[in-house]
Order: sequence, then C-alpha cells, then structure tokens
Amino acid sequence: MLEESAARWLLVLHTAIGVAAVGATTHLVIWLRRYVRGQSGMRRAVRRFAYLALVLQGAAFLVGNIMYPTYKVEVRTAYLENPTAVGVQQTTKDSELVRIAAKAHEPPTINPTTADMVRRAASAARWFDIKEHWVALGILVSAALALILTLWDPQQDGGEVISPIAVSLAVLASGTTWLAAIVGVLTAAWRAV
Repeated sequence: MLEESAARWLLVLHTAIGVAAVGATTHLVIWLRRYVRGQSGMRRAVRRFAYLALVLQGAAFLVGNIMYPTYKVEVRTAYLENPTAVGVQQTTKDSELVRIAAKAHEPPTINPTTADMVRRAASAARWFDIKEHWVALGILVSAALALILTLWDPQQDGGEVISPIAVSLAVLASGTTWLAAIVGVLTAAWRAV
C-alpha cells in the first residue's frame, strides 16, 4: 500500500493521463469518421492517434492498478462499503449544516437520509468495478484497432467494408474512456485517496 501523499500524486497523474486518453480516443473517432466517406488522406495521423490512445489507456490502467490497493483499503473498505463511516460523516455534515443555518437564521437544508447515503456509497463502489471491466475491454479494442490501422490500407483493401468496423471500434474505445473518466470523477467526488 502506498503512502497517502504518494497515492494522491498518483491519482493526479492517473487523472491527467485519463484526460489525455479521452482526448486521444475522441480525436481518433473524429478523424476516422472520414474513412467511412472514403477520405483516408490522413492515414499517418489516424494511426498516430490510435497508438497514442492505446499507450495512454494502458498507462492510465497501469497507474490505476498501482493505486488500487490503497483505494481498496482507504476508500472502498474504510468508507464506501462501511455503513458506520458513511453514517458518521452524514451525521457530522447534518449537524454542521444545522449550525450554519441557525447562525444565518435560515431553515436547515434537508439532506438524504443515512440509509440513502449508505446505498449511494455502495452503488459508487459497484460502478467503480463495472468501470474497470469496461476499461479492460476498451484497451483490447484499442489494441485491435491499432493493429487493423497498421495493417490496412483503406485505399486498396476494401475500405467500404472495413471502415465502418474501424469507426465502430474507435467509438467503443472512446466510449470506454469516457465512461472511465466520468465514473472515476464521481467516485473521487465521494471519497478520494
């Protein structure tokens, strides 16, 4: 398990690499859609984005796996799957909101119940697991797409058949990186390392 400060820096690195992966896969989709219309003049750039997307996805996955033991102990087990910890935080938050509202002479904000917060925290942990499976699939799809784009010449080798397949793979790879980014941010909003 990592020290807390090392885990936080790795989380920042993981986030930066993840943002770059989202950008690379999104650009790949945008550039590859031209292939469907028979415009394959930017072949080198498309291949470069495919390689870059694969490397960035792999790097984000690697850094995430280095951080995972720390996340598992300090976030998931200690908080997201611990109803007592969620209840204590909710009670503390509620009492602080009541104190602030009384000081401002306003009615206190009504928050979700502790049971709702426990359910939401457990749901966040499950979504994190789902995200990890989709990320692994996305890396495999990116590897397949990079291989196809390396070996395939759209001007000579049946572009009308393979182009939609390549674009579909790029959309799937991009979708998995977007899913990972959104779920990762939402999980970190609950509790980060």
